[in-house]
Amino acid sequence: MNASQHRWRVLLGLVGVYSAFGMAVTALAPMLTLVQEDIGASRGSMGLALGAWAFMFIFTAPLAGRFIDRFGIGWAVALGGCSVSGSLLARADATSVSSMWFAVALFGVFGPLISASAPTFVTRWFPDETERRRAVGIYVVAPAVGGVVIVATTNSFLLPLFDDSWRRVLIAESALAAALTVVWAVTYATSTKPSIPRPKTTPEGGHLRELLGSSGVRLALGLAFTVFFVNHSLGPWTVTVVEDLGDFSPSVASNWTALAGLVGIGISAVVPNFANPRRVVGLLIAAFIVLACGLCITALGSPPLIVIGTIVSAARSALIPLTILILMEADRVTPSNAGLANGIWFAVGEVGGVTGPLVMGLIADSSAGFTGGLLVVAGLALATAIGTRLATVSR
Repeated sequence: MNASQHRWRVLLGLVGVYSAFGMAVTALAPMLTLVQEDIGASRGSMGLALGAWAFMFIFTAPLAGRFIDRFGIGWAVALGGCSVSGSLLARADATSVSSMWFAVALFGVFGPLISASAPTFVTRWFPDETERRRAVGIYVVAPAVGGVVIVATTNSFLLPLFDDSWRRVLIAESALAAALTVVWAVTYATSTKPSIPRPKTTPEGGHLRELLGSSGVRLALGLAFTVFFVNHSLGPWTVTVVEDLGDFSPSVASNWTALAGLVGIGISAVVPNFANPRRVVGLLIAAFIVLACGLCITALGSPPLIVIGTIVSAARSALIPLTILILMEADRVTPSNAGLANGIWFAVGEVGGVTGPLVMGLIADSSAGFTGGLLVVAGLALATAIGTRLATVSR
């Protein structure tokens, strides 16, 4: 069996580890109130801890790209899975904000190897443009699936199963992440790999200058901050936002958030299939506008409207896959430098990933509350839509 016949099976193995990645991102979200009370954290300090892994990504993501190009996707994803499992286990042992920060930061040490490997894998293993868009639609839903499963089951099933111990829940999730990593390792080891051109022996700075010479790469990097700021400011806080603004119980808030997550999965799976080079920017602008509208509805509406706004805000699920497609289809991104390109993109994006949850937590601690935080994110999304339109018109 050749590489083209193996690629879908290997993609599913990657999807499993990327789902564990989503679990690690979302694991604390449905239990934030319990965790905050147990370790004595304010919303602002908890936001700082939630962004610890994104802070590490800023420094490790560019290295991840080079690691992938040199040692391959197999080792990269396996190490990333170990980082996910280890971080979840360390969080279960955290007793203060500082120890929780370091536990979450552990996820950011090798975690970038997963997120950078996924688009690199698709670039190398799926040369056909139509199949590539389909593969992107499959892998981008993986972290969302992991997150939705965690949000939907934590308060209704996992916490009752483990006697309301958030620590034991995290230990169980760590074991699942380890199992998915083993499945990946076996799947990749038994597959036939495609031949990949070796990168040119140009100095690293030369590769970077070559990439930055592409208008598509520059556009993707320019969008990265907002895309990650939006996703990271909303992801870990959405359950708490719905609970606080709608006066819902944690279980009900988790269920509505999970429903929005399911809508987001559908968006992530479907939208890339329509995102050919002529449409991708227009779809991205539309997603930003719809997101801004959803956030305003959530911030200013009554409880029923808060639910509707939360579901509409699932449009944010389209932002990352569409921006990745812009990057992957840029004229100077090739299979040999795709790892570097994706690593740099994630590093730039995670500057927004660090500040997103922190800013949301700080605003929530102020008199503006979560309402003010949502309106700030909505304004940023709308401004980015306008800026993207102006930037692409001038290209």
